[in-house]
Amino acid sequence: MKKKNFAKVMLVLACSASLAACSGSDSKETEATSAAETTTAAETTTAAETTTEAESESETEEVLETMELRLGQVEGAAHGDKCFTVATAVIDANDTIIAAYIDEYQFLDAEQEGVPNSQAFTAAGSIAEGQVLGSKRKNNDYYSEMMEKAGATMMIAANFDEIQAFAAGKTIAELEELAGKPSEEVLDAVTGATLTDTPGYLGVIVDAAKAAKENPSVVYEGNSGNLLLNVEEFAAHGDKCFTLAAALSDGETVILSYIDEFQFLDGEQEGVPNSAAFTEAGSILDGKVLASKRTNNAYYSESMKNAGATMEIAANYDAIQEFVNGKSLMELEGLVSENYAAEEETAAAEEENGADDRTALEDSESEADAISGATLVDKWGYVAAILNAVG
Repeated sequence: MKKKNFAKVMLVLACSASLAACSGSDSKETEATSAAETTTAAETTTAAETTTEAESESETEEVLETMELRLGQVEGAAHGDKCFTVATAVIDANDTIIAAYIDEYQFLDAEQEGVPNSQAFTAAGSIAEGQVLGSKRKNNDYYSEMMEKAGATMMIAANFDEIQAFAAGKTIAELEELAGKPSEEVLDAVTGATLTDTPGYLGVIVDAAKAAKENPSVVYEGNSGNLLLNVEEFAAHGDKCFTLAAALSDGETVILSYIDEFQFLDGEQEGVPNSAAFTEAGSILDGKVLASKRTNNAYYSESMKNAGATMEIAANYDAIQEFVNGKSLMELEGLVSENYAAEEETAAAEEENGADDRTALEDSESEADAISGATLVDKWGYVAAILNAVG
């Protein structure tokens, strides 16, 4: 039975405090004041203190908002043909981007940190020996050092962060207009970023925001300043793929989530952007493509159906997301602790008994299960993946 480690990542909010500088006088009164003057001064001081306290309470009071939010995620080719970009975006009802997240995946030498199940991909003959598919964020130091040798002055993760921060607060139309302009003009606008391909990254965020418009919405009531979007890789389902989970949280609750998985499929299926270049470079072996299961939902679900499944893979992901959205982190952690280990044992046992793909396995007691809309045996692994993304 294969064992996987579940890293629970709790969200830590960075809260800024407002400091008021108060100045005092060194001069002292040497003359006696009358009782009336003393009383008036005391009343004035009390009134001033009361006003200051009221203003302080007003300043610290949270501004609560009611927002209709949607989340979308896409793959793109923002930067040449040696990698592919994954962008995630959250929008409100006015098509304003509330939050965005960028990462890129590139084939690196095998000494770097690969995505989950990298060794299994090599052993299966999908990836060339001596290489791993790695996140640029996870390999920030290594990749940024290569950039520095080429003359770059800013780390890759810091560049991504600046682009994300710039996108937040812009409408889809505003960001799309800027993304179509020359690189020099875009860099003048996104003053914190130094990447020549900054227009490309903005364009992929635009695509993710447009994809969000097609997804179900949730209503969030709270302080939008507390919202944080993060995306993480995880091994939620065997060793033939890796999961990419996104979570929008306010520090106490998962507001929105999104699941996709990437697996090596036969070369006739739709691969991630730049798949042909990966094959030509010898990173992915002939006859294979790295592909999103959501993008290849019909094909992948057909293979599940042949193994006895009754529900498409994308519908399963959507049901898990719907279950998670709106639940507190504490509740989800308790549910994962209670169910995840048992689920792993069941899935591994059935896999050892001849099941070729754990995705095809279904829970026979799904109607009585907490996640009644999902039938995947590994459904609690996907919940764990979303929790892992909160951070």
